Amino acid sequence: TKKKAEDGDPEAMCDLGDWYYAGCNGLHQDYKQAYVWASKATALNHVPGMANKGMMLYRGRGVDEDKVAGAALLVMAACNDHPFACYFLGHEYYYGISGLPQDHKLAKYWLRK
Repeated sequence: TKKKAEDGDPEAMCDLGDWYYAGCNGLHQDYKQAYVWASKATALNHVPGMANKGMMLYRGRGVDEDKVAGAALLVMAACNDHPFACYFLGHEYYYGISGLPQDHKLAKYWLRK
């Protein structure tokens, strides 16, 4: 996977980032490396990479927290039907958190997408 990621495969980049994030498959947990690989996948318009980078920005994992940029990437991923990104938006709208208004209709839309 590392070789594929280094050769420009966005799916492998995302996988490698996930492994660094979780500290699995022989890698030590390293949020900064996870962010680097998610960023590389995002630069290639890889939707799961967008969701991962968005969440890391949103939570400040491996990078300074930036909720606005993180939420923007999560919205882009959700608009491309990424399951976690859709769940995230549905959750935030349901509870009216993260600067979003409480809106059960929008929550239902994203949670069913």
